[in-house]
Parts: sequence; structure tokens; C-alpha cells
Amino acid sequence: MRGFLFIPAVLALLGLVLAPAAVWVDRTDVFGPVFDLVPFLAISASGARAVLGTISGATMTVISLVYSLTLVVFTLAAGNIGPRLLETFTDNRVNQTTIGMLGGTFLYSLIVLYVVGETEVPRIAVAVAILLATTSFFVVVYFVHDTAQRVMVDNEIGRTQRKLRAAIDRLLDDEPHESANDRDALPTTKGRPVHSTKSGYVTAVQSNLLLSAARSGDGFVRVIARPGAFVVAKTPVAYIHDDDGEIDPQAVRDAIYLEDVRASDGDIQFNVHLNVEIALRALSPGINDPYTAISALDHLSASLAMVLQRGAPSSLICDKDGNPRVWLEILDVKEIVGAALHPLRRAARGNVMVLLHLIAAIGRMAVVVRDEHAGVLHQHLRLIASDAAHSIGNRDDRREVAEALRKARVQTPGHRSLAAASDN
Repeated sequence: MRGFLFIPAVLALLGLVLAPAAVWVDRTDVFGPVFDLVPFLAISASGARAVLGTISGATMTVISLVYSLTLVVFTLAAGNIGPRLLETFTDNRVNQTTIGMLGGTFLYSLIVLYVVGETEVPRIAVAVAILLATTSFFVVVYFVHDTAQRVMVDNEIGRTQRKLRAAIDRLLDDEPHESANDRDALPTTKGRPVHSTKSGYVTAVQSNLLLSAARSGDGFVRVIARPGAFVVAKTPVAYIHDDDGEIDPQAVRDAIYLEDVRASDGDIQFNVHLNVEIALRALSPGINDPYTAISALDHLSASLAMVLQRGAPSSLICDKDGNPRVWLEILDVKEIVGAALHPLRRAARGNVMVLLHLIAAIGRMAVVVRDEHAGVLHQHLRLIASDAAHSIGNRDDRREVAEALRKARVQTPGHRSLAAASDN
């Protein structure tokens, strides 16, 4: 369903099939009385061929323009937004539908021209061609509107973050929350290693397949390759703990999907990196667009707040009887937040405007953070304070940053509790 192959090909083939069907309906003359009752629908054989030829030629011209405009947008997006975001453009249903609709209209008109005779009047076929051409026109208009919206970096930041929040929702809604004693269920023995047969990025881990394999073999499977990690061939991706060796290593390999490129589905860290990449590119000396970086920070703080408020899912999976069966190595809250804030802090070192917004973003997250994760935000505030002391030479700027840090710290759970106690 991704790229410019499947959906455009399906729509084009539909146009290919529709053409002989419309000609067959014309030859049965089922709708002949309808056309006789409406005089303005009458058309000659030469007029029908002229209409079909015009539609087929025009749609092919527009197809070339749509492809050219799409490639131009790809070039602009790769240079101004980020090359890894091109996947969102190729997955865009508007682009795929537009190309497919135009291709289907072209093939339909071409096949009808080829099938009908010189003196034959394909009234139904011409009416369908006009309907397809009219629909294609409005599809192209919407394509131009959608393309203009997507090249705006703020819109792309918002779209990327909505995708990240949806991934967080799926991950946290379907799985139980992590517990402090989850690791107590891990076997003490090393276990049998399961080696990867190829190199690539882990794009997905099917926990239901692992749970089925572990339950059928009455054992435990510990997966050490987490989504987003790069695996080298012949290295372990999991360990099997069973006494009788009944768990099939190939069943474990089949549950761990490896691809040449990372996928945004199920890989929260990759979605975080997409937004961080936009901010880092904006802060680079060649672009120097701090306001784009600030927009990325604002949206990213909302996504990270969801993780800090709800916590990470449990790595331990039990069967229906409550027996521990599978351990999945997943990102914890500290790693998710660090994947975003560490590179942004380093890139914003010395940029007072972006630093102030970074501190404000951490302050917003501190309002909703769970008590057990407050230390993560304290650590980042401490690192920002240390960097500011060494990279900001102006005393007034340092004082402003210090005041922003104080306000952000006050929002954390520990300081809120102290403030409430003092008020009482």
C-alpha cells in the first residue's frame, strides 16, 4: 500500500476493465431510450472520437505534470525538512489516488478509442469518460492544495507528532504498565541464543507469536533486539529458556521482522527522531531558523508529556494462566525523553531564545509528569544549567535562563508538594 505502485496500478487497471464493459453496454443499447429523450446528450461518431482523444491526451499531460510536481516537492522536503520524512510523502493517499485516477482515465479513453469502430457511436462510453475526466480535474485540484499544505514545515511537524501520539496511544493502551519487580521474572540461566540470519533494522516484534511459541514449549523467550535497533547477521536477537529444547528457534526468528530501513509503525524512537531532525536541521548554521526549531519543540513536548504522564509499558508478557513467558526489550521513559532532549540541548547551546523555549517545554512536561519520572526532567534541567554557565557570556542572558530554570523546577512534583505544604 506504500509508494507509487500498488494503488495507482489498481486504479489504472480498473479503468482498463471499465472500458470494454462500457463499450459492451453501449452495444446492448440498454440506455438508448434515455439518450433519445435527452437531445443534448446526442453525439456523432467523429465527435465521440474527438472527445476521447482529447481526454486521453490531456490526462497523459497532467500525469507528467503531477509526477514532476511530486519530485519537486520531494527535493524541497529533503532539503528543508528532512530526507527521512520523504516516506510520509510517498505514503500520502492523495498523491497515490491522483496518479491512479489520471492513469485510469487515460487507459479507459485509449482502450475505448481502440475498441469502437469508425462509425460506432459509444454514447455510454463517452459519458463515462467525461465523468472520469471531471472527477480527475477535482482530484488534481485537491492534490495541488494538499501538496501546498505538506511543504509547510509547521504542518509537517504537526502531522509527524500526531503520528507519534497515535503510536504512543497504541503502545500504552494495549499493554500493562511497567512494574518495579518485572525483572524478577527473568530466568537466571543464560539460555540458548537465537541468532539472526540477516542484517537489518528491527521493524516489529510479534509478541503473540513469541507467546505462542513459549507456551507450547513450556519455556521463556527473552528478546534483546528492540524495535529500531540494527541487527548484524549471526548475532543473538533472543535467548530461549527451556529445559527440553522444545521451543523452535525459527519460530522466534519469524516473530522478529528485519528490514533495510526503519519503519515509523511501532518504533516510537524513530518517530521522535523525525521531529528532532527537523529541529536540528533548523538550528544548523546553513539554515539558522530558530522558529522552526521552537515549533518542533512545542509539539514534541506534548508527545513526551504523554509518556511522562502514563509511563512505559511492561516488558514482561504472561500467558492466560499468569505464567511469565516473554520478555521484550523496549525503551524506558528515560531513553525516550533523552532521545529528544539531549540532541536538542546540545544543538541549542548558546542560543538563548531556543534554550528558553526548551526550558519552558520541560516546565510544561513537569506539570503532568508522574512522581517516579520527575528525576528525568530534573536531570535535563541540570544539564541545561551547566551548559548555559559555560556557553552564555552575557550576564543578563544567564540571569534570564536561571529564572526560567527556577520556574521549570517549581512545576515538578517534589517542588509542588513542598509549595503546597508551606501554604498549609
